[in-house]
Amino acid sequence: MIDGELGQGAWMDFDGARAARAALVAALDVVVAAPSERFQRIVRIARELFNVPFSYVNVLDDTLLHTLTQNVPNEPTSGPIEWSFCQLTIEQAEPTIVPDTLLDPRTAELPGVSHRGIRFYAGVPLTMPGGIRIGSLCLIDTEPREFTLQDEAALMDLGRWAEVVLAHGLQQDRLLEVVAALTPQPLDAAGYRITGLSVPYGDLSGDVYDWTADETGITVSLADIMGKEQPAALLAAGLRAALRQHDRLEPVDAVAAMEPRICEDLLRASAFGTLFHGRLDRANGRVEYVDAGHGLVLHLRASGGGGVLRSHDLPIGLRPPESGPRRGSSVVLEPGDALILTSDGALDLGDGTIDTLADLGETLRRASSIEAFLETVRLRAAERAEDDVTVVVLARADSPMNSA
Repeated sequence: MIDGELGQGAWMDFDGARAARAALVAALDVVVAAPSERFQRIVRIARELFNVPFSYVNVLDDTLLHTLTQNVPNEPTSGPIEWSFCQLTIEQAEPTIVPDTLLDPRTAELPGVSHRGIRFYAGVPLTMPGGIRIGSLCLIDTEPREFTLQDEAALMDLGRWAEVVLAHGLQQDRLLEVVAALTPQPLDAAGYRITGLSVPYGDLSGDVYDWTADETGITVSLADIMGKEQPAALLAAGLRAALRQHDRLEPVDAVAAMEPRICEDLLRASAFGTLFHGRLDRANGRVEYVDAGHGLVLHLRASGGGGVLRSHDLPIGLRPPESGPRRGSSVVLEPGDALILTSDGALDLGDGTIDTLADLGETLRRASSIEAFLETVRLRAAERAEDDVTVVVLARADSPMNSA
C-alpha cells in the first residue's frame, strides 16, 4: 500500500493550509491519471540508488493520500491521510527519517508496520511555489537501516526533481478555477461591510486578498507578490494559507509566526512581497495592523478627507531576520469611515502617484454603493492598468458609501 499502508496516525493540519493544498492538487490534475512514466522514472532510480524495494511519489488533498506511482501491479492508489507515513513528512520542510519504525512512537502503531512488516521509512516533502507542501517522495524497506547525511542530500535532490515534474503538470484552466474558489465572498458583520476585487494583468494575479470573521473581529489581508502570472500566484496562495493559520492572533504576532517560513519560500523563488495585515475590533472600530512595505491604504473619513496609512517597514522577503518583531500600528474606523486597500497596480488608474488613492476615495464617495465603485475600478483597470489591480473596501455603517 502507498506510503506505509493504512493505520491510525496523529494527523494535524490547519484548515487554511489543507484547503490550499487540496486546491493545488486539483490544479495539478494528476490524481485520476494512470501512473506516469515521468514519475515512475524517479522512483525507479530511487529504488536502485538506495537499494530499497519500494519508493513512491504521493500527493495529498484534504482527506486522501494518492500515489502517482506503482511498484507492483494493481497496487491501491489512495487511502486516508491519517493512515499514512506521509502525514509526518508534510509537517516539516526537512526530510523525515525513521531508521526503525518499531522504535519510533510516531510509527510503531501503524498497520503498515504490523501488517506489511515495514521497518524503515524516509520521505521528503514535495513543495510547490508558494511554500505549500502537497505530497512526498518516499523510500520504504522491510529491514531497519541507517540513513546518512549524504543519503538525505540525494533524497532531497530527487525530491526537487519530482517537484519540477509536478509543476509542469499544472493546468491553466484549473488554476483559474482554484483562484476563483479561494476568492473571499463579500461579508456583512455587525455594522461592517468588506468586499473587493482583483483584476489580473494576465490570466493570474500575484495579488491576494482575504478576510475572515469571528465573534469579536474581522481579519483582513492584502499582499502583492513581485512578478506576474503563475509563479507569483502560487507564492501568493502560500502566503494567504500561512496567514489563515493565525487569523485570530494580533497582526504583529500573526506576521511573526508566518514570516520565517514564507521568507524561505520567497528566497528560493528570488521574490518578495508587500503585505497589509490587520484585525478589526468590531466593538470599537479599531484596526490593529502591520504594514510590510505596502503603504497603499486610504482611511476615508465620513467627516471628509482621508489619509494614507504609509509604511515604514520593508517587504516580506527583504527584511533581515535579526531585525526583530515588526512594528504594529492602529487606526480607528468611526461610523461611516472606510479603509480602501489597493495593490500598486491600482496607481495605474490615476496619474501613477499616491494621489491616485485620494481619487479612488472620492470615486467611492460619489458611488451609489461599494459594488458600483468596484465596477468602476474594474472598467478602469481593463482600460488602463499594466499590472495586477486589487482593491478591497472595509466600511463601517452609517454612511451612504456603505449602502449596498
